[in-house]
Amino acid sequence: MDDPQSAGAEDGGGIDEVQLPGSFAAESARGLFRDFTFKLSHQFYAQVNPHTVFPNNAQPVRKPEDIENNRFSLLIRYQNPFARGWVIQGNAQAKAYLPGDYEHGTRNKTLHMEYRLGDTEYRINELFVQRSFASHSFKLGRQTVVWGETLGNSVLDIINTSDFRDSSIIEIEDARLNQWMLSWDYYWNDKRLSTFFNFYPEFNPPARRGSPFHVPGTPALPDPERDEPLFEVGSQLQWTVEGSDFALMAAYLYENQLRYELSRTSPGKILAKKNDYWLLGASANRAFGRLMLRLDLAYSHGVLADTLLAPQAPFFVSLPSSLPKNQLGTSFGFEYAIDNDQRISVSILARYFLNKQSGLSPGERLATDDIFGTWLIRYSYSLMNGDLLLWSTMNGTLNGDRALISGAATYTLDDHWSVMAQAIGTWSSPSSATALLDRDIRLGFNVSYSF
Repeated sequence: MDDPQSAGAEDGGGIDEVQLPGSFAAESARGLFRDFTFKLSHQFYAQVNPHTVFPNNAQPVRKPEDIENNRFSLLIRYQNPFARGWVIQGNAQAKAYLPGDYEHGTRNKTLHMEYRLGDTEYRINELFVQRSFASHSFKLGRQTVVWGETLGNSVLDIINTSDFRDSSIIEIEDARLNQWMLSWDYYWNDKRLSTFFNFYPEFNPPARRGSPFHVPGTPALPDPERDEPLFEVGSQLQWTVEGSDFALMAAYLYENQLRYELSRTSPGKILAKKNDYWLLGASANRAFGRLMLRLDLAYSHGVLADTLLAPQAPFFVSLPSSLPKNQLGTSFGFEYAIDNDQRISVSILARYFLNKQSGLSPGERLATDDIFGTWLIRYSYSLMNGDLLLWSTMNGTLNGDRALISGAATYTLDDHWSVMAQAIGTWSSPSSATALLDRDIRLGFNVSYSF
């Protein structure tokens, strides 16, 4: 016990310990919650640059100064190695949306494993049990599988879905959603064979009404029809040589992003189109002192390419559609430790459709450039023995139609309290899918208490 009390005879005999009243309950509470950690946070973000944006083929949109996020959250983490070779782990989150938050007073549709009650929301993020023995490890439950080497910008980081519902979420690591899977790892020598089976493939959720990513006036987007059982499966073989890691992988997957098309049989009806495809991939890294080089390659068989009908006189109606094609993709970059406190990483992701013109109708074209993708730069600087962390993110598209710059500072006051301040600027061309974010400037603050 933490606070034992003793009372005995002068000769050392008698009772060695006496349990004080109420300490049984205290000890039971400590035992019950010793595997839990809690984090209370308040988040506030606002768009502070009043301006007007001019999207193509749409009316100008006035962007006033506006509060977007004003919410209180509780994050609960649990980890318990309850028996030899066994671990159970999970985390859940509760949010209360306060006045000014775009979620306050709405009835936005929730995600899988997420529940809405008025202006509060409850969500199970992660929940799995793991069994390890000899050279094997099995994990069953809601979890994440990451295959890419190029952190934050990998062409192979496509197994789990992602949710960029808020403008405060700009990193893929923060947006990634867990899914129901069974995974198995087998280790021998310097090799590892990893296999996963996804029981219930999910899809990237559409932007919520009122959020910065929602286009005003657009209709509600439907869920895909699950007219047959869906599943995903994949395997990865990794091995290590001096200074390098290599991997080969193959998977049967569903595209995370649904395609939404107008029904050709029911005018005005929107259909959610899901698409399965095959993935073959490879990855590698190489260390040179403080420098780490990273490379990912992917061949996707049967992914959907967005198409558009070119303008035709005298009448023109844009009918977006999609066409199955094969795609090559690569992501590559480096991470460099400038010193013990500073790090920088740079990466590029590029994709290319093979046989671009095959299958297109007269006047139809692909909606993407010949080569399309994104670039990403990250920088971090740790100060004051790690109590102050400065970090910045810059990313955008290869064709220059979208860019984001973010700078933030996190200060840890003690073992419990921390504060974070962030500024985010976004720029988009009128033809970009994110045209409504052009010239937005957001300021955000977050106060957290952990125990």
